[in-house]
Amino acid sequence: GGVGKTTFTQHLYNDGRTEEHFAVMVWVCVSTDFDVLKLTQQILNCIPATDNEIAIETTNLDRLQKSIAQRLKTKRFLIVLDDIWKCDSEDEWKTLLAPFTKGDAKGSMILVTTRFPKLARMMKTVDSVELQGLESNDFFTFFEACIFGEHKPRDYEDDLACIAREIASKLKGFPLAF
Repeated sequence: GGVGKTTFTQHLYNDGRTEEHFAVMVWVCVSTDFDVLKLTQQILNCIPATDNEIAIETTNLDRLQKSIAQRLKTKRFLIVLDDIWKCDSEDEWKTLLAPFTKGDAKGSMILVTTRFPKLARMMKTVDSVELQGLESNDFFTFFEACIFGEHKPRDYEDDLACIAREIASKLKGFPLAF
């Protein structure tokens, strides 16, 4: 946690080139609640309805998934499932993905962020990107800028620099750790 997975993904998601490439973009924060029905409902609610679609209120997973498949049938989409903490089985994962395999448009994508390598391995269809902490010198410069801004105290080099380096070292290059 804190290495910047969500921030990096938000940067990609909000880039103009991404918005030009995908007709439908959905962002769902998952966290610890990997409930296929609930996630399916959330995703469906973010996808614009088709002109001839009759609105339905249902908790029937099959009907919800058919609605998603119909809405996305000819559209290139990006679905972001952010911060997944758990998914009990590969079957559960495949059930969630079912409506996204039906479309005619090429180039659609489902992007997942997780801090758990085991989940990334289970969910992947392409190579995952594992973010690392900042290099120690870069992190220390960032750390100093966050603590002092542009004005370091006069006695910084004498009294505080060693303490600052020690703290920065314990944070292991992860900006959100402090």
